[in-house]
Amino acid sequence: MSENPSIKIQAGRDISGVVNLGTISGSVTNTINQLPASPDPEKLGIKELLAQLQAAIEAESELPDEDKAEALEQVKTLAEAGQKTEDNVLQKAAKTSMKILKGTVASLPDAAKLAESFAKLLPAIATLLALV
Repeated sequence: MSENPSIKIQAGRDISGVVNLGTISGSVTNTINQLPASPDPEKLGIKELLAQLQAAIEAESELPDEDKAEALEQVKTLAEAGQKTEDNVLQKAAKTSMKILKGTVASLPDAAKLAESFAKLLPAIATLLALV
């Protein structure tokens, strides 16, 4: 019997190396949607904050698609850490993701809306994930 070889697609790239933001975005959305909604309708929880962060990244015109893809992967890591807050490996990965996201926004012009969103969202997310 012969087996069919398969092409593996990693990091949201197709075989030509083009970033597929739709695939990555869908994966991030699915991961975020697995988080519980905030129990207090007056306060945003981790699910709502990460969804806002995802939307801000996707809407930022100053961010190249490759950087958007990387930032979205970091949001996914934060969502995974939010699902298992007791997992030390995920918590360490979440801290690294926060650093990568901060570095991403640091490269943007001051007028970029993402910088403003990050300034509000990242501290709140870090607090909810107990990364501070």
